[in-house]
Amino acid sequence: MRGAYNRTMHEPGQVTEVPDVVGLGADDACEIVRRAGLVPVPPEGVAELPMSGIVTAQRPVGAAGAVTGGEVVLWVHPGREASVGAGVTGPVESGSPDPV
Repeated sequence: MRGAYNRTMHEPGQVTEVPDVVGLGADDACEIVRRAGLVPVPPEGVAELPMSGIVTAQRPVGAAGAVTGGEVVLWVHPGREASVGAGVTGPVESGSPDPV
């Protein structure tokens, strides 16, 4: 049947810009990622994202393109008082280059 052809299955997904949430609180970062149409997830081996702490890294990096509905992995350092990057076990990345 010709009418049964579903075009959406053969078209690429809509691409959105990944927000840069490194340095933000985990709860705010998750909300921003969701508003961008993406799904915040913890790194492999971590059961769930904590809702407190500071995002120290993300993948894909901010300003990258991602398919709407795609995942953004967030590494979160527990505690709001810690400086960004302190005691991080995951990669430290952001969408902005280091000023040199």
